[in-house]
Amino acid sequence: MPAEPPRHGRRVAVRFLLGALGLLVVSGVASAALALNEVGKLVDALGQSRAVKLAPTMLAPSARGTPETLLLVGNDERPAPKENPGAGPVLPHSNEMLLVRIDPSKPTISMLSIPRELWVPIHKPDGEVESNRINSAYTFGYLAGGTAGGVKLMLQTIKQVMGVTVNHVFVTNFKKFKHAVNEMGCVYMTVDKRYHHVNEPGGEQYFEINLQPGYQRLCGLQALEFVANRHESTSLIRDSRDQRFLLEVKAQYGASLFANREKFEHIVGRAVETDLHSEEQILALLELLVESAGKPVRQVRFPVTLHSVYDTATPQQIEEAVHSFMSGTAAINRRRLSRAVHSVHTATHHHAAAPAPALGLSPTPASTLEEARVLTAYLPFAVEAPRVQVTSAEAEPDTLRWYDIRGPNRVLYPAYVMVVDQGELGQFYDIQGSTWTSSPLLGTASQQLQLGARSYSLYYDGEHLKTVAWREGNAAYWIENTLTNALSPQQMVAIAQQTTPLGTSAARRARTQVAPRQLNLPPPAAPTAATAWKVGALLGFASLLVVLALAVLVAVRQRELRALRTQVANAMALEARSGNQLPRR
Repeated sequence: MPAEPPRHGRRVAVRFLLGALGLLVVSGVASAALALNEVGKLVDALGQSRAVKLAPTMLAPSARGTPETLLLVGNDERPAPKENPGAGPVLPHSNEMLLVRIDPSKPTISMLSIPRELWVPIHKPDGEVESNRINSAYTFGYLAGGTAGGVKLMLQTIKQVMGVTVNHVFVTNFKKFKHAVNEMGCVYMTVDKRYHHVNEPGGEQYFEINLQPGYQRLCGLQALEFVANRHESTSLIRDSRDQRFLLEVKAQYGASLFANREKFEHIVGRAVETDLHSEEQILALLELLVESAGKPVRQVRFPVTLHSVYDTATPQQIEEAVHSFMSGTAAINRRRLSRAVHSVHTATHHHAAAPAPALGLSPTPASTLEEARVLTAYLPFAVEAPRVQVTSAEAEPDTLRWYDIRGPNRVLYPAYVMVVDQGELGQFYDIQGSTWTSSPLLGTASQQLQLGARSYSLYYDGEHLKTVAWREGNAAYWIENTLTNALSPQQMVAIAQQTTPLGTSAARRARTQVAPRQLNLPPPAAPTAATAWKVGALLGFASLLVVLALAVLVAVRQRELRALRTQVANAMALEARSGNQLPRR
């Protein structure tokens, strides 16, 4: 009968296994502690601003893994202008009301801007019911109870009109917004057209603005002018301007948020007032964001009937918008997008620059092409202009401008922009070129498209084609869609294909055209996890919440970690007792 192996060998093996398990537990607990420490820092950062204190019944309760609806409110409160004090101060009112719906069971994240001029009944704090623009609800409530009062009446009005309840609220104002953009480091984006307005004594007082068109670096005041401008366009264009800015923030800063989390924590804390202040609430929202990682953002349209000073919507229109926002989200049809761009063959004939009436394309005016040729004298690279465009007889004339883009380290990059009025109020698209070939705009493309000798980079914004770009020589060129992405993929690609150099030897060289049947467009690449940063952008500067996503994978399992630690402790105690009971040799 073989001898029994020594028992101390078993004890060593047990201790080794328990020690290894203990190391795993300690490592997990340390990771959870680190996550909780970061969440704690964010809680402290949010403490820099006053909490929006609301009764529990005002906000919809949220549970782990359930959908959440978030509301971002931009409070337009301004003192009387120094140059025109008689105009008086601007009372607090919600310049922006942006709803974001994050549902782990849906393939997309919904974003809906509530038209600020929507005419609705408002149940004021004194019991009176007054019909007014929906952004006045914040004013009536604010005058009665400050920020919390404004948010309360805004939430009540949204629920009464739309039937939508909100889980969390974020509020910022113009001053905080301006400081936050400066602290963040400004934002590169395209200003779609010339914006200019100066208030005159006795005239209607709008937010003043003075911006030139083109791709540029917008800092605090310029960014504020762009998002706060509320005239010369429809409510749809105004809301799209805000959303475009927020998505550009995401594109430029999303990837660097984690590495610079302390900086952004400080910015967020100073920029927003929110009801979100407890670690439990933050962890719940973070887990939801993790589950929704990689999902594209669908911008839901709110159909309204436009009037001179306000907008109206029928119950059916409101129900349509709410249904699409809450439950109508569907996976973006990438195959349909591919078919749309594939049909670009209707835009051009082989070796021809004639427009395709079916696409609404018309020849670019000779005056525009001549002005573009003149620009070549001021730029160190070839100016390219499209031979066709989408416009109408009522549209404003095309405008061209050459300028310098101030890049990192104050390097100046020559550039030009051609602004085309698409033909509807506030709808402008831009053809641009610059020697800055590595700008944030020209990051990772959604897909590549080869047409003849030219390779195009296509950039999608959700389900819309936002930018078509290409490179020739030492310059990059691109076409950027209107603020509402009004141009179809067919139109965008057709215009890009018919864009040629002017005033240089390159213009005289025959450019290889591609027969329509040769076009073979692969579907856009599936969105990656980086798309999750869009959520942060939609929340403006509350996007910092996403930087804790990785840590949440451990932090949300604290109960399991604590239970495991208890089991290990019990096992070690049991092993110790067993060791004490062994006979001595």
